[in-house]
Amino acid sequence: MAAATAVRPGGDRFEFATTTLTFESEGRTRRGRLYRPDRPSTPPVVVLGPTFAAEATFGYPRYAERFARAGYAAFVFDHGGFGRSRDEDTPRNLVDPAAQVTDWHAAVDRVRRLGGDRRRIVLWGFGLGGGHVVRVAADLRRRVDAAVAVSPLLDGRAFARARSPRYLARAIAAGVRDRLAAPLGRTRSVPVVGGRDEFGVLPRDSAGEAYLDLVPPESAWHNETPARGLLSLLRYRPLTDAEDVTCPTLLLAAGNDSLVPVETVATAADRIDGATYLRLPVDHVAPLGDAFETAAAHQLAFLDDAVGGR
Repeated sequence: MAAATAVRPGGDRFEFATTTLTFESEGRTRRGRLYRPDRPSTPPVVVLGPTFAAEATFGYPRYAERFARAGYAAFVFDHGGFGRSRDEDTPRNLVDPAAQVTDWHAAVDRVRRLGGDRRRIVLWGFGLGGGHVVRVAADLRRRVDAAVAVSPLLDGRAFARARSPRYLARAIAAGVRDRLAAPLGRTRSVPVVGGRDEFGVLPRDSAGEAYLDLVPPESAWHNETPARGLLSLLRYRPLTDAEDVTCPTLLLAAGNDSLVPVETVATAADRIDGATYLRLPVDHVAPLGDAFETAAAHQLAFLDDAVGGR
């Protein structure tokens, strides 16, 4: 167990320790990293999940550490098929939103009673993970105490409408080929971030480059994903669940987002009773990078109000 010490603005001092937690999701082992402040004894737990085809090490530990420094526990986990949750039964880097939502439920169950005590639970997600946050918060209703969705991908149809006809034709064709090959034990993958003249789920623009910049040098991650995940992504619409969310929710939109239609985030805020909507003049990935300090400060202010009194 590694320990670290940090000082929060205002003079409060928090030490925190990290440890690996495992949990079961549909009979398969998933893993994540728990960050625990030295006080209080039962702090709220922020559960953090990655975005499309990403691993838990892609910028998320920075948020987990910041939350721990502020007195919140934080649990960052890998979805099945990614990072420390890879297994022989799940294709590597396959994005399956339904299976990932199941992993979220299992992760929440794992940390809800750490040490035998009932914990207040906060859901936190970025990109596709932000969409999962809305769906899981709607599923769990009052069993979740707060939710934070950063640059959330909330509507696969809106994502599709924002792409070119050529992109959609290539995405659907690749997805169908992979889906037909899967029963034969074969995988047809596409790049997560494409090349300059190469199709990818994400373009090689500033957002795509920023995504790749989040990959740690020591990571064994491959810039590819089974193409059938695109078919699932285009049908995934957690926006339709927004009206069922009952917990305090922060929706942080990237105003210059080239990947996620910003209006879908505003629509979700309108549908969630009492939601807090914040639009920053940044691009999609900036809350994990250049805009981290600003984004983190807003999130901590929200958390202190929603689940404060640690």
